[in-house]
Amino acid sequence: IPVDEFEEHVRRLHANGELLFSQEYGAFRSPDTVTSHHSLNQANRFKNRYNNITAFDHCRVLLQPIEGDPTSDYINANYLDGYRKQREYIAAQGPLPETCHDFWRMVWEQNSRVIVMVTNCEERGRIKCHQYWPSSGSQNYGVIHVNMMSTVELSDYTIRSFGVKRSGSPEERMVLQYHYTAWPDHGVPNSVTSVLNFVRKSSAVNLTEDYGPMVVHCSAGVGRTGTYVVIDAQLKRIQAEATVDVYNYVMMLRGQRNLMVQVEDQYVLIHDVLLEAIACGDTEIQARDLRQRIKELMRPSTDTGQTEMDAEFQRLSRNKAPPSKFQSANLPVNKHKNRYANVLPYDDTRVRLTMQAVTEGSDYINANYIDGYMSKKAFIATQAPIPDTIPDFWRMIWEQDCCTIVMLSQEMESGKVKVHRYWPGKQPTSIGNLVVEMLHDKQFDDYIMREFKVTNTKESASRVVRQYQFTAWPDIGSPDSGGGLIDLIGQVQRWQQKCGVQLTAVHCSAGVGRTGVFCAVSILIERLKAEAMVDVFQTVKQLREQRPAMVQTKEQYEFCYQTLGEYLHSFDPYNNFD
Repeated sequence: IPVDEFEEHVRRLHANGELLFSQEYGAFRSPDTVTSHHSLNQANRFKNRYNNITAFDHCRVLLQPIEGDPTSDYINANYLDGYRKQREYIAAQGPLPETCHDFWRMVWEQNSRVIVMVTNCEERGRIKCHQYWPSSGSQNYGVIHVNMMSTVELSDYTIRSFGVKRSGSPEERMVLQYHYTAWPDHGVPNSVTSVLNFVRKSSAVNLTEDYGPMVVHCSAGVGRTGTYVVIDAQLKRIQAEATVDVYNYVMMLRGQRNLMVQVEDQYVLIHDVLLEAIACGDTEIQARDLRQRIKELMRPSTDTGQTEMDAEFQRLSRNKAPPSKFQSANLPVNKHKNRYANVLPYDDTRVRLTMQAVTEGSDYINANYIDGYMSKKAFIATQAPIPDTIPDFWRMIWEQDCCTIVMLSQEMESGKVKVHRYWPGKQPTSIGNLVVEMLHDKQFDDYIMREFKVTNTKESASRVVRQYQFTAWPDIGSPDSGGGLIDLIGQVQRWQQKCGVQLTAVHCSAGVGRTGVFCAVSILIERLKAEAMVDVFQTVKQLREQRPAMVQTKEQYEFCYQTLGEYLHSFDPYNNFD
């Protein structure tokens, strides 16, 4: 299917309750002619995690036999062909305690340098995969010595680097493990953006021809493993020939390992991720190219007069969320708690307050968790409390162990109330079980810092909470310079390090426009520092998957780019991002 027809093709498959998806997926059959004698051999059975997941004989990975052990060449893993490349991948089950040494032997013998892990070690209280690497230091797995070199934890995945040696060999190899941690125990990930980013990142590392196959595993090595492999191979096909063929590729994989792409949901996810890749393109930018790229984005097209920046911003709002995603916000008992009827929190990421006895809706507040660059739930994006919800706001701050509030609006703007004052003046205020007391406030160029002591009288406990009110945002449009915002982000991070709590509650008036900019720029600066790389489009897209309309206007979207440009410029002429 040509890429420009793929969107219509996917729309047809989704129509009528995904009827055609079901028919297409239901047409897959397991091959009749292949055998799995080695998997079923009594002596090898203990090496299989699941009785029904076997390795086909014709393309199984053979380990070098160990003298005196006739079954030592067996591991539950198969070679898979990629796009125009035979044996591009090895699909394996998640190692068992008894098979870790075989797994590392395979990695060494195949000269594999990248392991992709698409499961957590434990899910829903069940062991899905034995931890086959040392948490720190080094460990021997049979004849293979594995040394943990480094771990980088990001919000959706972790990258581990291992130094790997075989006893008797002087050579040490670097093996990278990309471990996707955001796959839910049930079903498939909500965020296609997250999956696409992970596949692109992990696959890009294995591009050197001299390396052996990439090893991909989940628990059984068929469902999520198949999903990953199909997405990766089809992305390569899209790039090379601008066509997609998911059905026939899955059919081919099923001849190489049983049950590849194990459930229909995974088959649907593959299509949605590929559609995202086609529709949104690759928007990642190296730090050193950022200034040049911003100029290109701002240049109007000679044909349409529209800039690429306009087009990029419009692409953000391709998909509209169905009303079913906002059920709590629309309950009659909660409707009056929303400042604006058109800015509501998604159910799946909303912050839940503890239910108060017999009060229906008492767990509701118009707020969503937002993932950061390094950690899940780094921010709470929320509306400015209205008089009725001020107690809920402070209850949320207490229950979520939050020590930082960022406020990005003034109380009055253009003659309208944008924020109701929810904090006390000189006198402490009692709000339910909480007493909030102002300790002091201090005015800076672009923000006011207020420090409060919040005491829970029921728990006889108290903590210090700081509010940073940014004062440099004009009533209309965005600040002329991003410098003030960059400074504010730095102040917030320093305070968080001091109090040891990462979670920041961020609000403007509706909690989507300026709030989205603050979250986006914070995440983008983190990534810039770690990878010398930014992707404004995908970052904002992921924010919008967690709370609607984040970074609400094209002007705010441009301001994100502008602020990053200024941040980088502040390092010149010692620009260490090259």
